[in-house]
Amino acid sequence: MDPIVKFISKLIVVPILTGLCQATWAASESPIYLANQNPFIQVYGLPKSEPGFITPKGKLDATFIYYVSNNAYSDYPENGETMVWDGETAQYTMKLRYGLFERLEVGMDVPYVQQSGGYWDSIIRQFHSLVGFPNDRQKEFDKNQINYNVSGKSSYSMTEPHSGLGDIRFTAALPILIESERSRRALAFRSVLKLPTGNADYLLGSGGTDISAGLAYTDKELLAIINTVLTANLGAVYMSDSDVLSEMQNNVAGYGGISTDWLALKWLEIKLQLDMHSAMYDTELVQLGSSIQLLAGGTVHVGDDILIDFGISEQLITDATPDVGFYLMVGHTF
Repeated sequence: MDPIVKFISKLIVVPILTGLCQATWAASESPIYLANQNPFIQVYGLPKSEPGFITPKGKLDATFIYYVSNNAYSDYPENGETMVWDGETAQYTMKLRYGLFERLEVGMDVPYVQQSGGYWDSIIRQFHSLVGFPNDRQKEFDKNQINYNVSGKSSYSMTEPHSGLGDIRFTAALPILIESERSRRALAFRSVLKLPTGNADYLLGSGGTDISAGLAYTDKELLAIINTVLTANLGAVYMSDSDVLSEMQNNVAGYGGISTDWLALKWLEIKLQLDMHSAMYDTELVQLGSSIQLLAGGTVHVGDDILIDFGISEQLITDATPDVGFYLMVGHTF
């Protein structure tokens, strides 16, 4: 059995079987913490959706995140640019958020990134067939190979797998509107500083420092009649000159997202989310343009302080996001 499958089985099956029957209700009410994992996008400091409330003072939220995405596609626009994107990207991230003061949350993300041919090609083709999606593009490529190739104003090529530490992020959040008994709404200012700790030659990082600023809003009142929490994120990210397709790179991009969190059972939440961002490159290659990504999944509560998230990502409208991705998150509050 694949070691990743064994790992996931231990993380999910054992805790659920031993703790689900005694789980108490404490909704996470947080959006899915993922962003576009296009290998040429994930090197930048694109923020991921977070809630409008911050971590309480003295509390530490620790989350381990595994996200693997797969794509097989080529593009040859009439201006002479070309792109082949065939491979698999996996991220293993330790996410930490700490309530330093009543009105200040600080945090960091430490990612380990793998760029490879992967193992999911056959499973993804079967999944597409099951839901009625075509596999014409995937069949153009051999299974489980890596081939990242871009030519135009900038060029890049990688045909061998690489892995290592990604770009570390530091985060901060300040509450603007705090949830109260009179209003179950929260608004926070959130910022991310991404440092160039990953190797840009292997798409483990960008080689540049990025910073973002945005607003996160959580509303527990608007859809309370159907037991649903609404969260929205909106902001902009500044990307310093990078070592990845530098002649094509834009320095500023906008981002946004909206998510719903339906509290289906005392121990189960069902989540649906749309994330989007503007183009990070000046090019006619659609794979490097603006994107809209669909995320769907759920949260299982095990005991008082352990949350297990799982789900799937799919591209919508554009080809700038991976064909499909799968994620697993395990979180604990201390």
